[in-house]
Amino acid sequence: MGQRVWKAAVLAALGGSALGAGRLGAQGGTAVLQGRVRDAASGAPVPAATVRLDGTRLGTLTDDAGRYRLPNLPAGAATVVVQRVGYESERRTVTLGPGATVTLDVALRGATTALAAVKVAADPRDREEFRRAPGPGILTVTRDAFTRVPVIGEPDVLRVVQLLPGVVAPNDFTAGYNVRGGESDQNLILLDGYPLYNPFHLGGLFGTFIDETVGGFELLPGVFPARYGTRLSSVLDVTPRVEERAGVHGTAAVSVLASSLALGGTARGRTSWSIAVRRTYADKFVALLSDNQLPYWFTDVQAHLRHQLRGGGTLSATLYTGSDILAASLATFGDSTQAGAGALRFDWGNTLLGAAYTQPLRALAGGDSAALMQRVSRTGFGTGLDLGSGSLTFNNRLSEWRAWGEATRWQGIGETRAGYEWSAYRTAYRVAAPAAAAEPFLDETSAPSALSVYADHTVRWPRLAARAGLRGETVTGTGWAGLSPRLSLKWFASPSLAVTAAAGATSQWTPAFRNEQAPVRLFDFWLTANRTTPVARAWQQSLGAERWFGRSRFIRLEGWHKRYSRLPATNLANDPNRRGDEFIVTTGRSYGADLLLRQLESERLAGWLAYSYGVSLRDGPGGRFAPVQDRRHNLNLVASYQVNPRYRVGARLGVGTGTPFTDIVGQVVRRRYDPITNTFELGALDTNREPVGGPRNGARFPLFQRLDVSLTREGNGRLRWAPYLSVINAYNARNVFTYIFDFEDNPPTRTAFSQFPLLPTVGVSLSW
Repeated sequence: MGQRVWKAAVLAALGGSALGAGRLGAQGGTAVLQGRVRDAASGAPVPAATVRLDGTRLGTLTDDAGRYRLPNLPAGAATVVVQRVGYESERRTVTLGPGATVTLDVALRGATTALAAVKVAADPRDREEFRRAPGPGILTVTRDAFTRVPVIGEPDVLRVVQLLPGVVAPNDFTAGYNVRGGESDQNLILLDGYPLYNPFHLGGLFGTFIDETVGGFELLPGVFPARYGTRLSSVLDVTPRVEERAGVHGTAAVSVLASSLALGGTARGRTSWSIAVRRTYADKFVALLSDNQLPYWFTDVQAHLRHQLRGGGTLSATLYTGSDILAASLATFGDSTQAGAGALRFDWGNTLLGAAYTQPLRALAGGDSAALMQRVSRTGFGTGLDLGSGSLTFNNRLSEWRAWGEATRWQGIGETRAGYEWSAYRTAYRVAAPAAAAEPFLDETSAPSALSVYADHTVRWPRLAARAGLRGETVTGTGWAGLSPRLSLKWFASPSLAVTAAAGATSQWTPAFRNEQAPVRLFDFWLTANRTTPVARAWQQSLGAERWFGRSRFIRLEGWHKRYSRLPATNLANDPNRRGDEFIVTTGRSYGADLLLRQLESERLAGWLAYSYGVSLRDGPGGRFAPVQDRRHNLNLVASYQVNPRYRVGARLGVGTGTPFTDIVGQVVRRRYDPITNTFELGALDTNREPVGGPRNGARFPLFQRLDVSLTREGNGRLRWAPYLSVINAYNARNVFTYIFDFEDNPPTRTAFSQFPLLPTVGVSLSW
């Protein structure tokens, strides 16, 4: 039985005893019981073990390092019972003196235990975050939750992120997202704790995370802890799925988008592994049906390895590589007279290789216990365009070597984290014509490095939890160094109602260069800050409340405010012949409120209602304007219903006000003045009309609305077939994607192009 299921069953049996212990102890308890639970054979920590006082409802669970702590216990003799599935129970007698702190370490011996089926009554992770996390609410989505959402082709983590409160997607054709008014490049996206820069396929239409490899994810949309930096708006941490069963198990999936295969298992109870591959087959499918070609495909490969050391430590490694390739002959476009027509190739993609080591310790600097963590990784993103077999090439590459180390110390009611993060970047930009053996038109590289040190201290009292942190940062080549303080408070009005307040600063020195007016996100050109491109800063504050109803339902309301300084933005009037004017430096602010009502997946009816009100404004050299993510009202209702053990239906309703765009108010034809004839002529210029834009983002698209539905048949047995049907935009709403203007007509006309039409999609997975 998995650790999560065991935790849920124990918490249900104890009836929230950890909180109960705090309440009873507050009335008359005078002693503290603490210690660690280990495996008697290996010495490894035993997480999720139950530690309770016999004959009472006072108890708790051990954490991942095997630690436990029971404060405010009544003085006197007591019998302590320690239990964990797969181990023999241990009973110890201790004497709890008034004001004493008693340490009791227990070694459990392995046993084979047959258990009856356990029905999970709650998702303990969300409830535990509510009880323990002192900051604003973390948005946690398990694998079971995100696979219930109607899909476009196949389940997609980034598409589900778009449905959470505080998150905005500008249109249907992008899996990118904006959090609480920030730009899309301001989100730190982590795979198993390692950063990815541009995790998108097909011009941003799909995310690169393979569904079968994802165990769940967390989104931190507000003031996140000081251990996270380098981005202004949010942290998305995607956790790999771990196969705990021995042997080889896997999933093969086929959708209208791609085919994938994932394999995994556990060897000797200590080493877990997984590997997954995915490839789109649209190019092969089109070639089978016609003489036409679709010269585009993408691939993903992802692997994880985790080994438990005998001393309780863990070694792990993560690998990811993904690429998008568009390769064709220019002859297919009918505009080349060259024999063979030349080749067109456009590619972009990510690579990631990381390794981590964690080691729990008995004590550090007088604390109760401690742990050390060290990670090293290399992340790369690149894009290249080759026009005509080397006639003209464009290349952009960004790589980051990263080392992240952290020490954690627990003592009493306090928890302290301190660490460092060092990154060495290398960016390269090259425009050349290698076929002509000419010197490159542009060939620039830069290699800055960044160093951050941080400390976080968390204290948890019975009614109040607080976290204070400070992060110091500097980047070479910028002349900049800064401090980013963070503070979060949570006050429990009752065990089920809490009020939170938080404030903090963040910094970012890796902006992405893109045209915000382009409706489709093809790729990002990532830059690093220097003397002309500033380090961006943001200050944010939030105030909210969270109320739980039972163990599987809660409501959360949070108001927020963000202020930006030295924020790079695209200069829409930049001169292609002039270097250094690609960005303008802006300031701005965003504010709003997020509401989340959620029913956890432990019930037949599950899902959430997320509503956000947000205002975003930017101030640049041309005055104030609203960025493209300024969607004032955004509502998403996500629900799934388990009809019976085999069939599940799902639905998503999205409604949002229109996003801003720059309207076209006229067109001009540029002419050349001829002083001999004293006339204006076209000369060698063509007669294409050049649009004249109105105020920047001064107009808005109409109301957005979309209903998606799905039906899934779940299999059982050793081979489990799970076919599904999803219908996107079920009532074919005509949501405007962009406008095309024609001022040659009299009067001028405006034609609207829609986003997704009614779009059915099917797929099937086979698991064993």
